[in-house]
Amino acid sequence: MDVSVIIPIYKGNGYIESLLNKIEKNYQESQKEIEVIFVNDYPDEEIILGSQHDFPIRIINNEMNQGIHQTRINGLKKALGKYILFLDQDDEISDFFIKSQLEHIGDADLCIANGIMESENGKCLIYKNRCSQNYLKKQIGFIKVRDLIVSPGHCLIKRTSIPEYWTKHVMSVNSADDYFLWLLMIENKCQFNVNYDVLYTHKYTGENVSGSIDQVHKSNMEMVDLLKEYCHNVNVDLLKRTITYKYDMKKQGKLVPSIKNIDLFLYNTIYQLLWKGM
Repeated sequence: MDVSVIIPIYKGNGYIESLLNKIEKNYQESQKEIEVIFVNDYPDEEIILGSQHDFPIRIINNEMNQGIHQTRINGLKKALGKYILFLDQDDEISDFFIKSQLEHIGDADLCIANGIMESENGKCLIYKNRCSQNYLKKQIGFIKVRDLIVSPGHCLIKRTSIPEYWTKHVMSVNSADDYFLWLLMIENKCQFNVNYDVLYTHKYTGENVSGSIDQVHKSNMEMVDLLKEYCHNVNVDLLKRTITYKYDMKKQGKLVPSIKNIDLFLYNTIYQLLWKGM
């Protein structure tokens, strides 16, 4: 099996047909062995499949709501593919996603494609230019800037490179489980490749982002505590300071947190100018 597509579903029957149609096109374009694993995290509602497809589809039903991290792990435990694609139910991928990602991953552990980010203000590229995307391979930005990957949905991951620690230490607060995964892969000295093709769309759902700031921060701090028990290569103290700095700026304004963290302020300014292409 070449690729396992793992899709957590939560009250998401309305997304299934379009997801399977996109994966069908990917199957036809890539001519690779693909399997789809739906993991139902809303036991009160049965997953309903429509028409038949040329690739195997499996359904895993959680006995109770377990959250996004455990749900992804439940799918991973059943996956047979050499590579893993974690999709959210409202993600959208191009017809050539799998073909292009397999062509670009090479010997790397993770391949990060470009895509479209939707918001209430319109659409933009996730990475503005190649310089911005190539910066991902430095990996330091994940510690000194933020989680630089919008979603696992624009990544192809080598299954054997997913750290066991990520599957054994499940986050209780939804949000940072993917950030947790990237940092653990950095800790394990995994190689990141990039794919300049625009293959993914992060759909705008209308969620009030400002209302979730506290939950995101709580999830990030839970992640920091878990990383402290494992990491030797990743500077977890610096990561915690970065996370706190960014949170404080959102809550207090930029001036005081930036003065208190002048080194991070300067680094992030350089990042905006040199790599993000601001």
